[in-house]
Amino acid sequence: MPILNHDVRPYGVCTVNAKLIEPLISDLYCLEPLVKSHAPGMYAGLSIEGDYKYIPSNPPTSLAELIARYERISQRHSPDKREIWLNWVIINRQSGAYLGYVQSTLMVNEGWAYIAYHVFATYQRKGVAKQCVSMLIDFLFNHYNLSHVDALIDSRNLASIRLMESLQLKKINELKDADFFKGSTSNECHYRIFNSEWSIKACGDGAD
Repeated sequence: MPILNHDVRPYGVCTVNAKLIEPLISDLYCLEPLVKSHAPGMYAGLSIEGDYKYIPSNPPTSLAELIARYERISQRHSPDKREIWLNWVIINRQSGAYLGYVQSTLMVNEGWAYIAYHVFATYQRKGVAKQCVSMLIDFLFNHYNLSHVDALIDSRNLASIRLMESLQLKKINELKDADFFKGSTSNECHYRIFNSEWSIKACGDGAD
């Protein structure tokens, strides 16, 4: 189980003055809060072109570009402080290998968050994403006491859709022709889980 700080707040209340982020640890993985010194270890994994098939972005063009990006997002909030940016690097505790990242954008005045993840191709389909995204959701609900957590998934990305459904997120909408990138039009599936539903899931899992 991850190690969490249960400093909870009422639904809808977030603050950039709070302790925004902390390491999340399980038996297999350590999720380290992202800083720019992670860039060299992440660069090779993030440079795999095939991993970007279903996302409207591309691999970093250079290590310097990645360092600059990490320096910017490790500030942990948008310039207007309406969003909290949380990013963790996934590290295998035994080997020290960098496996990918999980991330969340919290809407400070609204009390909910988006989540996303990227597991490098070498480590996909090995349970990494499920455990680490679960740790992320657990942290968000316990630390920030959000009302709900959402994810936006390309409708062609069946692996990510299966992951969301395995974590009991429910599809609430599908936006047709939401985006056009890499020569194709994509639909966007909107998934959501409420705080109360996650609590029920956690209790159910513990009873098995």
